[in-house]
Amino acid sequence: MQKEVYIFDRIDNRNSTEIIKNLKCIVFLRPTPKNIEQLAEELQKPRFSQYYLYFSNSINKYDVKKLAEADKNETVREVQEVFLDGIPLRKDLFTLNISNIFESNYKVKDYAIERIRSGIVALLLQLKKKPAVRYLETSENCKKIAEEVSQFMRRENTLFESSDNDTILLIVERSLDVITPLLNQWTYEAMIHELLGTSNNRLTCGDQDIVLNELQDAFFVENITANFGEIGQNIKTLINEFQEKKKINKNLESIQDMKKFVEDYPQLKKISGTVSKHVGLVGELSRLVQQYNLLEISELEQLIVSEGDHSKCIQRIREVINNPKTRELDTIRLILLYALRFENFPGNELRSLLHTQKSSLLQNVVKNILNYGGSAKQPSDLFGGHSTIDITKRFIKGLKGVENIYTQHTPYLKNIVEKFKRGRYENFALLESAECVKMNNLIVFIVGGATYEEAAFVRNSNQRRLQGHGGPSIILAGNCMLNTKQLVDEFNKIGTDKRIH
Repeated sequence: MQKEVYIFDRIDNRNSTEIIKNLKCIVFLRPTPKNIEQLAEELQKPRFSQYYLYFSNSINKYDVKKLAEADKNETVREVQEVFLDGIPLRKDLFTLNISNIFESNYKVKDYAIERIRSGIVALLLQLKKKPAVRYLETSENCKKIAEEVSQFMRRENTLFESSDNDTILLIVERSLDVITPLLNQWTYEAMIHELLGTSNNRLTCGDQDIVLNELQDAFFVENITANFGEIGQNIKTLINEFQEKKKINKNLESIQDMKKFVEDYPQLKKISGTVSKHVGLVGELSRLVQQYNLLEISELEQLIVSEGDHSKCIQRIREVINNPKTRELDTIRLILLYALRFENFPGNELRSLLHTQKSSLLQNVVKNILNYGGSAKQPSDLFGGHSTIDITKRFIKGLKGVENIYTQHTPYLKNIVEKFKRGRYENFALLESAECVKMNNLIVFIVGGATYEEAAFVRNSNQRRLQGHGGPSIILAGNCMLNTKQLVDEFNKIGTDKRIH
């Protein structure tokens, strides 16, 4: 209202036929054939006095001509390309929000190739970067997308005239590391997405709709990559400060105590802004951790991927999946991790595990994920070499009931970035002969979806760079933001329509 905007509507809402000639219309669209068709219909019978057209990506001259022919009343005053063809979740994290992108042969569907290409191009134009393009040379999907991006840069060279040559665009595929999206998470943002699910930084917790916005939520900014125990302590510190100010003396031992305290003292909400929201969120996460026995499950996951003692792993897996607290999703995740870790182990007991579960869903997902991201597609150092494995367990003390949390695993993206810093690009082909002068920036697009564990690594790397530790500024992008449920659903849809609960 302050900007004198009175109506919001969608281009595909054709029910509204009211003509309001005293209003101007700002149009913001992706330049897809369907949107161009609907906009042409609008211009043929204009409801508003003037139209200002803004497109999220480059629009071809044929579509411009089509709109000009439709604008017989000459209501269009402006046409611009603004290059905002995706969702920036924050300044170093970008998603296209598209899933189910694979055909039955694990090739990316044509429409998804085009959508990914247009999303990457818009991101480059928005950042004013003309990068050297590298891609995972063993992936046909990555090669195809890299070629599409490169062709666009050659064809529309004038759009990139003022762009910098200090960037590498790296296109990798999820098949390189399907371990990371299968793990339970213990850093705040990643944990929220794993247990509650976020979409465009929004989620529902109980009866509350929550927005996790860095611009308006100082507590979230400070704790976004903090581990679960630290978050509880940070909330407790804030509440203790409030108690001291108000001279209230209450002993708060658990998250539940804090939740009750916030409810009893609504002034805290005013003083600390968003803290009460996070008390509720952490309380719900704590409840789910206890209800589903996630501490024990997570410890076992870390044992599988970081240590890999087969006899110990198989015994613990059988115990945990027979625990009545263990969800179907966690059974699937443990069996998948086992299948990936011990695929070539002589005493592999995968068939026995699948037989005990008698789940066609599980069998379908295991088959598809092993075909897609099994040992034939994995890098040799995905699980680390025996001489370099670090089996150090980091015990994080938190509130009661949130004590020993294991976070040994690091995403394979870290290995790639560390090698790139040293100028080692093996397994990543360079599409163009022109290399970037200096790699000040690295844009990583993960075909098949990025994860918040990888996003936490990127955020921490960028913070270290600002502190003078060197390395490129990194942007992480993907067709979607994955958690275990989404990964399982993605690969279950190949061959069946059953859903995971």
